[in-house]
Amino acid sequence: MAGGFEHPSVSGPKALAIPVEPQPGEGLADIVFRACAENGFHDLWIINRLLGKHSIKQGWGHSRFARSDFDVKVLADFLGVPNGVADIERLMYRKGSRGVNFFGVEISGNELIATRRISPRSLSEKPFAKAIWSIRSLSFDPRTKERLLDRCPECNSILQYRIAGDICRCTRCGIADFRDYPQALVEVDDVEGLDFVTNLIDPEAQSACRVHDDLKSFGTGEIFTLATTLARVIQTEDSGGTRRPSPTAESLSLAGSAIKGWPKKFAEVVEIYASNKRPDQNHTLDSSLYGVTADLRKVVRKELATVLSGRTRNYDVNSQARRGATQVKFWSSPAVMKQAKKFGLPVLDMLSLYADQVIECPDRRYAERLGIPSGAPPMNFDAFARHTAKARARGLVSLPVAVWGSKSSRHPWSQVMQEVLSKKIGVSILASSKNFLESAYTGNVERVRHICETHQASVDPKAIVNVREAKFYLRMGTGDVGALKRHGYFKGDIITMEEIWRFQDEFISPFEIRARLIMEGIKPQSVIQIGAGLQAAGAKLTLLDLHRYHRDDGEQYLLSIIGRA
Repeated sequence: MAGGFEHPSVSGPKALAIPVEPQPGEGLADIVFRACAENGFHDLWIINRLLGKHSIKQGWGHSRFARSDFDVKVLADFLGVPNGVADIERLMYRKGSRGVNFFGVEISGNELIATRRISPRSLSEKPFAKAIWSIRSLSFDPRTKERLLDRCPECNSILQYRIAGDICRCTRCGIADFRDYPQALVEVDDVEGLDFVTNLIDPEAQSACRVHDDLKSFGTGEIFTLATTLARVIQTEDSGGTRRPSPTAESLSLAGSAIKGWPKKFAEVVEIYASNKRPDQNHTLDSSLYGVTADLRKVVRKELATVLSGRTRNYDVNSQARRGATQVKFWSSPAVMKQAKKFGLPVLDMLSLYADQVIECPDRRYAERLGIPSGAPPMNFDAFARHTAKARARGLVSLPVAVWGSKSSRHPWSQVMQEVLSKKIGVSILASSKNFLESAYTGNVERVRHICETHQASVDPKAIVNVREAKFYLRMGTGDVGALKRHGYFKGDIITMEEIWRFQDEFISPFEIRARLIMEGIKPQSVIQIGAGLQAAGAKLTLLDLHRYHRDDGEQYLLSIIGRA
């Protein structure tokens, strides 16, 4: 048997010395990978020669097996599987009229990825891979709910099927034992909704999925495609973007809940994510059904028409869950987005201004969905005089600095702006600044401080924050926010206001220290100088640095400066 690189011109064995037996949930790519490793092959060139596919260099992943034609008996004899051809046939990704076969369920061929993904917790129980880990739409193990690992935690290389080796170790560096790197578990509000989606295609699922009579004539693969399509729509709308990324566990859970509770729950979910650009515009889901079969598309579009005609308002429009989901929808409202950009506040805080009747919401259709009455004064940016002179020269303080310097988290923007817009807090506007908030300077810093000390943010703690919003709240760049997500500072793929506040309470930045010194009437150093001072004082950084320090250390440093002033 070969122990090194396998040259394609060298003839290989017709059968392995150590035969293999398929394990529950194991896919064809996983069995072949394991067989080569257990028989001492360093790579999978032996499979190229065996199947006459000498040009394949990327390895034999699930998507490669789905695209390749080969002699099943040759592979069965080579692997030595106990039931011969029958063992391989049931694992073959045979092409059907709507996609490829996946353990008896027909799914889109695009669902199969080329690289490896593994669940460390599952491997700790049994050292065998699962075919379902190769499904693009599922970023977690359905049974353990653990997020899948697709890169080596030591060398960061992508896990592949080209080099054979111990399934529990990285085949590139050989150092990492994946079982020593358990990943975070996904957390969703409706686990049953999530299980509904995964059980549709999971070969190890213990229970069959029950669907409404409207959907009983469709295959489980068709229902799975509908669920992942709806989940992508939800994820796209939640992220405030136009693309359709891979769905998160939370969006899959909501999509599963919608289909499991068809038609009432489906109506509730799709109306929350209805288009808000024009009343007569098609639902985003309608334009995303290209992967769904024609007959199922008709059923879904019929239900969409019923929802959008307003005949399904038979649920609680004031429920907290609905309010939170509808708030997310405002992110894609052009009118609200435009006003938020001009104002300089995140959309979630703009919603607080609307709900607190500080200003009128410019999108009445969705204000009504939130139960926000009309009658608040419209926002008039021109009502504030603009100055070309530097406000700082007149002893004024930037309004955002006054707020950030008065409180570490849960900033009550709605209450502050209530007094600014009613002229109880006077502001001067710098003509050169790009938005209203950054333009506003005030001399009423004690009034701002009092509001911040006596009020809390009126934003829902469970409200979802996208990366653009997180940049504002955390005073960070996009890359830094992404780094925090990757290193587990926030749970799951989404960020909530509750998590933002917790991070602000635990860590302090040189920017906040500078703002607080300004509020104390002390001429501060630059942010860079403050950061250097914190490090010199031994303040403990976050694991990622990112110029964020443990709050206790930062507060001690701040008090030392104030004491010397």
